Amino acid sequence: MKRSRSLLLFFLPFIIFTYVSFVVFQKACDHAMNVQAEKKIPFSHKTHVEKYGAADCETCHMYAGNGRFKGLPTVADCKMCHDGNTAKEKAMFAGFKDSDVPWTSYAQQPDLVYFSHIAVMKNEKTARCASCHGDKGHSTTTSKIKGKMPMGQCMDCHDALKISNACMVCHD
Repeated sequence: MKRSRSLLLFFLPFIIFTYVSFVVFQKACDHAMNVQAEKKIPFSHKTHVEKYGAADCETCHMYAGNGRFKGLPTVADCKMCHDGNTAKEKAMFAGFKDSDVPWTSYAQQPDLVYFSHIAVMKNEKTARCASCHGDKGHSTTTSKIKGKMPMGQCMDCHDALKISNACMVCHD
């Protein structure tokens, strides 16, 4: 009995340290992945697919001329389809400049990770948006569907697409 109590007292600081470290690192990871992304304009992927015929993700999430992924659309990108003639659209875009992006992203990568959408989406080993982002086409919110993107999930995809898992592929 005395020995088990001594072992417990010996390991208790380690257990507490491990738990506290886990909580701190989890909060840091959540912050890095921007878990609490905000949206200043209401949005539904499902409505845009069904009502407006946004056939694929690239309708709104475009690539620049140099192949760089532009990410979230600006108000000007939205106005390409929404001309702002209805009272609802005028109210929705009021107070925004064309260069504003009224949403924040759930998918911000930490600085130590390099990810190129064009490298993954535009080669012979093509992945689809849903592979990482889930089925957004039937989603009525902008919340993340697939969950966090831990390194293991990225490595599983690399294995499936037969892309190298060498550290330098994704990390500088």
